Amino acid sequence: MSAFMRILHLNKMDSGGGAADGFMRIHRALLQAGHDSMAYVLKPQNSEGITFNVKKILKSSSHLQWAVARAYAKLQRWGQKASGVYDFDVEANFPPEPLIQHLQKLPPVDFILVHWAAGFLRAESIEQISRALQAPVGLWQVDMAHMTGGCHYALGCDRYQSGCGACPLLNSTDSQDISAQQASQRAAVWQRLRPLLLSPSSWSAQQAQDSKILRGFPEAIIPIPLDLKRFNPGRAQEARQALNLPQDRRIFLVRGTHPSITYKGFQVFRQALEQLAEAAESLPYKIHIIVAGTAGLLPAQLGSITVTDLGPLVGDQALAQAYQACDVFVSPSINDAGPMMVGEAMLCARPVVAFPVGIAIDLVKTNQTGTLVRPIGDATALASVMAHYATLEQAALEAQQPQARRLAETLFSPVYFEQAFTAAVQQYSKQR
Repeated sequence: MSAFMRILHLNKMDSGGGAADGFMRIHRALLQAGHDSMAYVLKPQNSEGITFNVKKILKSSSHLQWAVARAYAKLQRWGQKASGVYDFDVEANFPPEPLIQHLQKLPPVDFILVHWAAGFLRAESIEQISRALQAPVGLWQVDMAHMTGGCHYALGCDRYQSGCGACPLLNSTDSQDISAQQASQRAAVWQRLRPLLLSPSSWSAQQAQDSKILRGFPEAIIPIPLDLKRFNPGRAQEARQALNLPQDRRIFLVRGTHPSITYKGFQVFRQALEQLAEAAESLPYKIHIIVAGTAGLLPAQLGSITVTDLGPLVGDQALAQAYQACDVFVSPSINDAGPMMVGEAMLCARPVVAFPVGIAIDLVKTNQTGTLVRPIGDATALASVMAHYATLEQAALEAQQPQARRLAETLFSPVYFEQAFTAAVQQYSKQR
């Protein structure tokens, strides 16, 4: 085991989305390796009892002050209706002082890892905590929030590279709008702290280095750890039978995400499917689509293409069964730090079709572990690659399966994560 550390995690939630799931997987991996990993969250829902509800440390008077501050924050941004995923720092107003007082009664913290802090703690509060505890800070690049003036994904906008302003998500033309102000404030804090940037993919690391806010800070790329035993190849026939899926079709799995969440790319996937439906009848293998997540996004049938809605899948076991039932996992994300489903699918020995964003850049090797689709967001190109997989002989498809598993089980091992994380923190500490 690597050197023992006391690690403080700060995250808004411990369940309810990919950011929370990734945070909990990191926390568990460090606990299992013997570190004193302490997870402090604003909205705890996890039943494992391994996270701490920060609201418990607030006295009644502090609760009242915080409630008033939250109400005032909403008034301050009255009329500002951001589209996409955007946070206003004014709402990240949990008081740092009670948190500091609570932590100072405990043994010293070696490292503070900030995950998804939107609506919880602003950068200035994180700086106060770091100074008071005399502990260095790491920023986990769960999305792009740490490196922009408010958006969690830039969606093609490159203004984060020069400090934001005239934010398209705010429908603003003002170069000194709230996005520019928040970018400037965050940049000043991070410049003083000079945090360690920890990214789950080379794509995320590159975004950070491109940004004016985080450019030049030390960084490490470490994929989020996954359960190698739970996510396994399984038996496709048994999984299909359990889920009442056809045995004689080429099955593609996709995550169902509302089209309004544009960076997840489901609208692109639907457009690709509509194009594919025109030629699907003549393909060697008939196509079946299974959708995990939001239901009702696709009709039950498009031409000869049939569809099954699995609905939201809760827990790794349910997810693993869905991967085992499919032949290919399709990730239509066009702007994404992950998604973790790419790694999960590959651990289940399923090739992945994805645009070259997020973790797919590091994992998907064309004709070996799946196929990268170019250009990003092109529905016609995605339809063409899916048609290729509906044409591929079974032996050629199966040849990609063990390659996907081998690569994924190396990079997503909890042991690998812990060793790489500890080495990165130790190297960073030496250079400070």
